[in-house]
Amino acid sequence: MYKRPLYIALALCFAACNSGKNDADHQLSVSGTIDGAAGKYLKIIDMTKPGFLPDSIQIGDSGRFAFSLKSSEPKDFVLYIEPENNIRVLPSPDENVIIAANYPNVVETYSVAGSPESERLAGLLRKHHQSNFVLDTLNQYYMAHQLDRKFEQIRADVRAKSDSVYRADRQLHERFIAEQPGSLASYVALSSKLGLRTNLFNIQDDFKYFEMVDTALMNHYDTIAITLMLNRYVSQERAMQTMRPKRDGQISVGDTMPDIALSNPYGDTIRVSNLKAKYLLVSFWGSWCKPCRESHPELRKVFRTYRYRGFDIYSVALERSLDDWKNTIREDRLIWVNHVSELNYMDSRVARQLGIDAVPFNLLIDADRVVLAKNLTPAQLDAKLAELLK
Repeated sequence: MYKRPLYIALALCFAACNSGKNDADHQLSVSGTIDGAAGKYLKIIDMTKPGFLPDSIQIGDSGRFAFSLKSSEPKDFVLYIEPENNIRVLPSPDENVIIAANYPNVVETYSVAGSPESERLAGLLRKHHQSNFVLDTLNQYYMAHQLDRKFEQIRADVRAKSDSVYRADRQLHERFIAEQPGSLASYVALSSKLGLRTNLFNIQDDFKYFEMVDTALMNHYDTIAITLMLNRYVSQERAMQTMRPKRDGQISVGDTMPDIALSNPYGDTIRVSNLKAKYLLVSFWGSWCKPCRESHPELRKVFRTYRYRGFDIYSVALERSLDDWKNTIREDRLIWVNHVSELNYMDSRVARQLGIDAVPFNLLIDADRVVLAKNLTPAQLDAKLAELLK
């Protein structure tokens, strides 16, 4: 079963900056009751200090907890007993955030008071959680019916419903950001994930939203760590845009594929440019992908036919689990040696760079990484290699 990821801002977490103000004059506090959680430990991550290990406090016999600290600027806290069941609050100086929740369904039941930004964020995350719940349910249904005779129809129905949920949640976040770009909650909204998809927003495709929030926060909170982290991220992307010759996702036959360097199951890096093949199939797949696995016997035949004539395969697995990946390589007898993965499923940087949002997907490239063909079936690949290597 898919577990909801911690709402950690992907690349927003750059080194925190010191505002230089005197913290001694301001204090903020967070307290509350989590019924049913007596004696458990509540983990606390300060997102304005990326890289720091979580703090931990024990919840009292009555479910009560409390902590406070001196700070002259707003904080961004993730609180959790289990990582997939977390609360996020945005207390400002001199605020006392009060939380009420029931364990174990903390995220479904929590309420927050005493902090306008935290209340605003809670309203968004409650709706976002409902979308995640629906996707969890659809995912379980999909996994349970993979052997069904009507699986193709089931897959199409699940995909259509999932797309509808995704669109609705994306529109919810777009409206939220557009209506209140200067809210710290909009900063959090930029990093939301939904189900097994990539982030709702990525800075290359959705730069206007990142820039919108960055501009508004710089007008209101130009010295705080949250704003400075986002501003640095936006500034870096703005600089990259001037150097990026082509928008990601537009790779075509005749283009030169960017070099790829990823890790194999044993942690060794394999770089495409270091391979000596005359022709290389860069194949994106996943152990969870039925069409990918169905093509493996024929792909294996093609590899055996041309492996000593200058052909090789570079397999990029869009995986969550190292064990699933290794087991599938063995079970499907994928006898080529260039197996790599980022182990972050469809959040793969390389897949996003090439505009890949579904698998199977492949590119046939030559020794100079020029794309000769895209999305070849094993039979088409066989015919193409026969032509090239005759």
